[in-house]
Amino acid sequence: MVEKTTQQRAEDDRADAASLRQALGEMRREAEQEVARINQQLRERPATEGGAASAADRLALQQELDTLQRTLGTKERALDSITAECRRLEDALEDQHLAFDGLRKEVERRDISLKVAQEEVDRLRQTLLDLQSQAPVYPPAPFPPALLHESSASSRRRRRPLRFTIWSLVGVLTLMVMAVVFWSHIEGPTGLALPPVAGEPAPAPDAASGESATPVPTGAPAPQVLPPVQRDRLRSGALGPALSALPAGGFRMGHNLTTVSDFGPARDVEIAPFFIGAYEVTFEDYDRFARATGRPLPKDFGWGRGRQPVVGVSWDDARAYATWLSRDTGLAYRLPSEAEWEYAARAGGRGSYWWGFGLEPNRAVCFDCGSTWDNRSPAPVGSFGPSTFGLYDMAGNVMEWVADCYEPGYRDAPQDGSARIDGACTSRVARGGAFNKPSSSMRAYVRARFAPETRLDMLGFRIARDR
Repeated sequence: MVEKTTQQRAEDDRADAASLRQALGEMRREAEQEVARINQQLRERPATEGGAASAADRLALQQELDTLQRTLGTKERALDSITAECRRLEDALEDQHLAFDGLRKEVERRDISLKVAQEEVDRLRQTLLDLQSQAPVYPPAPFPPALLHESSASSRRRRRPLRFTIWSLVGVLTLMVMAVVFWSHIEGPTGLALPPVAGEPAPAPDAASGESATPVPTGAPAPQVLPPVQRDRLRSGALGPALSALPAGGFRMGHNLTTVSDFGPARDVEIAPFFIGAYEVTFEDYDRFARATGRPLPKDFGWGRGRQPVVGVSWDDARAYATWLSRDTGLAYRLPSEAEWEYAARAGGRGSYWWGFGLEPNRAVCFDCGSTWDNRSPAPVGSFGPSTFGLYDMAGNVMEWVADCYEPGYRDAPQDGSARIDGACTSRVARGGAFNKPSSSMRAYVRARFAPETRLDMLGFRIARDR
């Protein structure tokens, strides 16, 4: 009941926010139209002034010009005030999303804890009943008639304390289990293993040892089933990057704000099935291509190569790598489109990140994510658990080139998931945030742009392939 009330309240808040966003947007459009109208009048006045026949006409025109300029200043200040209020409301709405997401997860954890406690109590009760039923039963020895009455009375006296003792023990054990559950919420886990919250990914296997980073508790649900991963064989016999097969689907791309932004308006996009790299392309992968084609090796900036994500590569370098893979395997490799990248990053969710709205420990590397790599260097690929799409590091670590030309906003952008390649294309889009960027920059809908020849220590890429 509480969960339904909370969900209803959240839906009401979203409806109110949408209504307020629409009203403020209308006010902003009216203010912009008024400013444009006044500017047009200001441009037209000099021509009229030149044709004035007398000094009185010129004075009247000058006074009207001063009035229009004051009105323009007032309108511009009102527009700035509306814009500031819109930004404040957007921040407040994001805070409400964070609070609701945290409350939902806490309710789910408490529900799971209560279920585990109830199961433990039932198990203990059954164990006691089994022990009681397995106690040896001996045939009664014959009693002398004189002792029969005394024996019956003594037997009754013995059975009462035994029954009382068993049920007292059940009650004590129940209280102990409930106490452990209570203190686990106040001081953290105290030995009672709880299963992960439904919808959260299972612990990721360690890249070196193949073991889980966090042991799965006894009695926990089975780990999530991730999409199949495959690697295509190159001519040299080596294996190409690991690919995760993503299904076709529709999703809501972008994010609506009352202020002007380059990741709106949000729109529905349909994605065809495709493969995308389970990991960011590593130095190991890229160096094999560079040696095979005689290209210079990119700098590793002192962080090492191997399983580190490749950085310091331009958009043209990333595209050349995809072209080489296509030629070497006979399959259609490419950079993912921006729509495909966001579809993969959201992993079927609607939050700011694939796991929800707020930051969580051991999820990503960014400036303020709380990891040991924050603002120092990228982490080796796969250092954190996968998303529900079986993809690693879709938030943070390094930014990733995508195929699209940059255009501000999504007006007239394709809705079939293909890349946008119209316009002058002086800039290309990059996605996903980086180890030295704030967490807000790695939200699934946030965009960045760079000149195609840009090479930075926080800019890499991920590969895609047609199915």
